[in-house]
Amino acid sequence: MKLPTRIPTILGLLLVVVIVAGVIVLEQVFRSPSNASGSQQPENITITNISDTSFAFSWTTQLPATGTLLVSSQGRSNRIYFDSRDITGKLGTYTTHMVSVRDASAQTEYSITILSNGKQYLDSGKPFTINTPRALSLNSNGLEPAYGVIRTINNEPHNDVLVYLTVEGGQELSALSNSSGVWLIPLNQVRTSDLTSFLPTVERMTENILVRSYDLQGSAITDTLNDSPVPEMIIGKTYDFRRQQAITSSTKTIALRGEGQPQANPAVLGTTTSKSFSVAITTPAQGAALTTTLPYIQGTGIPNAYVGVSLGVTQIISGSAKVDTNGLWSFTPPKKLAPGSQSVTITTVDVKGKTVAITHTFEILKSGTQVLGDATPSAALTPVTLTPTPTTITVSTLSGEPPPISGNQLPAILIIMLGIGLFTGGIFAIL
Repeated sequence: MKLPTRIPTILGLLLVVVIVAGVIVLEQVFRSPSNASGSQQPENITITNISDTSFAFSWTTQLPATGTLLVSSQGRSNRIYFDSRDITGKLGTYTTHMVSVRDASAQTEYSITILSNGKQYLDSGKPFTINTPRALSLNSNGLEPAYGVIRTINNEPHNDVLVYLTVEGGQELSALSNSSGVWLIPLNQVRTSDLTSFLPTVERMTENILVRSYDLQGSAITDTLNDSPVPEMIIGKTYDFRRQQAITSSTKTIALRGEGQPQANPAVLGTTTSKSFSVAITTPAQGAALTTTLPYIQGTGIPNAYVGVSLGVTQIISGSAKVDTNGLWSFTPPKKLAPGSQSVTITTVDVKGKTVAITHTFEILKSGTQVLGDATPSAALTPVTLTPTPTTITVSTLSGEPPPISGNQLPAILIIMLGIGLFTGGIFAIL
């Protein structure tokens, strides 16, 4: 009788080892983090626009991701702050991110965690910290705002570009470019680099500008006589605008009024023409939903005219703002508004001297849309390092999207079944 062929025991054991090793390798291939996951890690993290009531965090990611801040301080519950583009409360995905906190308190320490696509990113295992400076009286001798246009290498308007500006001796300020590539940074309340006082100003001061997208960076050196506007910049290039003919304040005013040849593209501001100025409320937009109880009101008007501001529905807050020489004005209420429906009404004069009034209605979202559940002390946060595999927390109630699921279940099940089958076959081969 012919005996059945058997595989030698050593060969069978080697076969089992090869099968097990193959299963482990396949599992690692399917389980290893993808490049897309790693590319949502915050990079180029920068803290700017620090005052006694506000500060901003900005960063980039290689792939589009949601971006929010988890902010806490002693005696106050954790709060989520949205990107300035997410005014409806639904999170968008971007490669450049800027989140501003506008309801801070003076001389207070804040702990901040960056949330990129719902994952925590800390500073070497601990939350980022920032200490707001003391309050100062309003500065009546500040600089005019700086503004300009950013373009792509194809000469198209470049939106969502991070723009950083530092006046010599001053703090770093920032803004995002809009859909037309326009950016604007107010300089009237700029502080010294140590934040202890307003920056003393002279007519001509050097300014350093950095523009950044997720994959390109550019820079420029200019000064306060060549920043309204800053000549157009193409991202990725380096400029020195100090060599250009300086534009004095009086020349800029004449140019914007249309009395002579304009020195800059009048479309930069988006609200003026070479012959006239318009009256408008630009922020908040009609019907906007805001997450802050201290809304930033901004608009355009006739240079040197005054704008009366009436803010609120039941408890009216009144104030005024002076329109600067570029046709811009802004107003921040001295106290918080209540959640719910609110409105802002402005009264001023138009270019013909006629009184005009404009009203925008908006909504301040309830605190439940900003607070992550019950108050959680910052010390309870799980320490993690700034790596591509951070601790995950759920923000699905904020973003309207389910929390991400780590790995892929179907390949794992197939791998397990394949491994069991091959392992069993190896055992029978040995026997």
